[in-house]
Amino acid sequence: MPQPRKNVIVVDGLRCAFGSKKVLEGISFSVEEGSVFALLGRNGSGKTTLVRCLLGHLQPRAGTVTVLGQSPWQDRAMLMREVGVVPEAPDAPPGWRVKDVIAFCERLSPGWDRQQAAGRLERFAMCGTRRVFELSRGQRAQLQLCLALSARPRLLILDDPVLGLDAVARQELYEELIRDLADRGTTVFLTSHDLDGVERLADEVAIVSRGVIVAQGTIESLKREWQQRLGHHPGLEEIFVRMARNGGVA
Repeated sequence: MPQPRKNVIVVDGLRCAFGSKKVLEGISFSVEEGSVFALLGRNGSGKTTLVRCLLGHLQPRAGTVTVLGQSPWQDRAMLMREVGVVPEAPDAPPGWRVKDVIAFCERLSPGWDRQQAAGRLERFAMCGTRRVFELSRGQRAQLQLCLALSARPRLLILDDPVLGLDAVARQELYEELIRDLADRGTTVFLTSHDLDGVERLADEVAIVSRGVIVAQGTIESLKREWQQRLGHHPGLEEIFVRMARNGGVA
């Protein structure tokens, strides 16, 4: 009998606020090992705040967060050795050369795979002597993904990584991510506004609106549920718009 998969992320009753402004109000979900979990929501819905909690950048007002069995707030330094991050805005020093960024990250990562890093740079046609500020937005995103995956993380957190990228750059980023998932089965937590990309990647999605999760499940289970409600087969975009626009009221 196959063993049940472990939960890599567990969020229970998470509440966050900035002063009197409530951002997250009782968020709960879990992410299984080897799966791709996508958190969807409109701008200002709390997605980035939740990512900050997962990375130990923000202490929740209430509730608990565990990542790989540890508290991000209390055990962040140790935890980050096993977590790869692709932020919304790639943050490599703009004056550094690509090869220097790679070398710096290699020194920080005990599990660094030099061969994978070189292979990705070759596939991205990225010259190691170019400076970061000379790269296009798509190339900076590719470099960030290269840095995150070459450390061979157990968990990859992607905070809207294709925001502002053109169709070709998005396709290349997804192809590299799908390649890695096929090779290693990395667990992925993803926020994105690119619903077509989410449909290609995600095993499970959660939609957050006004600080609470208003829908959660596999994409196929959500489509079946909404097909019964609407009388036609909806796409993820239609489901998202109906839930996010009305604060979870269908």
